[in-house]
Amino acid sequence: MSLLFEDAGYFDLTTHGLGIGNKMGTMKYAPKQKIVLCGVDEAKKVFDELGLKYVFFKHNGEVVEAKESIVLCEGEAEKLHKAWKIVQNIFEYMSGISTYTNQLLSLAREINPNISISTTRKNLPSAKELMLKAVMCGGGVPHRLGLYDTILVFAQHLEFFKTKDELESGFKNLKESFVEKKVTVEVENFGEAEYFASLGADILQCEKMNYEELSRCTTLKQNYPNLLLSATGGINHSNIQEYVKCGVDLIVTSSPYHAKPLDVKVSMEPL
Repeated sequence: MSLLFEDAGYFDLTTHGLGIGNKMGTMKYAPKQKIVLCGVDEAKKVFDELGLKYVFFKHNGEVVEAKESIVLCEGEAEKLHKAWKIVQNIFEYMSGISTYTNQLLSLAREINPNISISTTRKNLPSAKELMLKAVMCGGGVPHRLGLYDTILVFAQHLEFFKTKDELESGFKNLKESFVEKKVTVEVENFGEAEYFASLGADILQCEKMNYEELSRCTTLKQNYPNLLLSATGGINHSNIQEYVKCGVDLIVTSSPYHAKPLDVKVSMEPL
C-alpha cells in the first residue's frame, strides 16, 4: 500500500462534493518553528504519484527557519488535497525526530566535539526506515540496524551458560568466528565491565549506570587503549551532558524516537 492510498483511499468525498476538484491551485509547506528538515524523499513520492508540479527550497538535513518555505506545489485541487495531510504528517513526524537528534548532538558536542549519538532498534515496527533516516538527517547514526549487522551480548544471552568456563569458551568462539566484527557487551557495573574487557570485548555498553560508576568504567581505557565505552539508558536533553562528561565515546539512546512532531503549516491558494 502506498503512503498516499493509506490516507486518500479511492477518492476525496469532500473535494468531489464541493465540485472544486478540477480547479487549479498552489500549496505551500512552512514550519511554525525552526526545524531540521526530514521527509523530502517521501514527500516527492507522494507528489510524483499524483502528478503534481513542485519545487523544493530546502533539502533533508537542512535547517528551516520558522515560516520559511520548504516546498511549493501546483496542480488540481483534488490532487493538492490528497497530498496535503500525508505530506504534512511526514514532515512533522520525521522533522521532529531529526530536530531532536540534532539538539542532542549539539548539547553533547559542547562537551566532546567528537562524540557520536547512536539510536537503538527500539523503533516503531514497520517505521524503521523512516525513523532511522530522520535520525541520520539530524546528525545521529544507527546503533545497530538489527540482529544481523552487529554483535551485542546481553545478559539474556549469558543466561544460557551454566558455568564461567562455558561462557568464556562461547565468548572466545564468538570473537574467532567474526574476526571482522567488533564485539559489544552490555554491562551494568564496573565489575562486569572489567571482566569483559579482560576477555577482549571491543565495546562496553554501560547500561543505566550512575555517573560515578560510569566514570570509573572509563578508566579501563588506561589498560585497554582500544576499548570503547558507550552510555545508554534514559538519556535525553536533560542529562546528556552529564553522561558525556563521564568520558564515554558514544551515547546510545532511544529518546529521538519519542520526539514530539513539529508543526508545519500548509497553505493553499487558487490559480
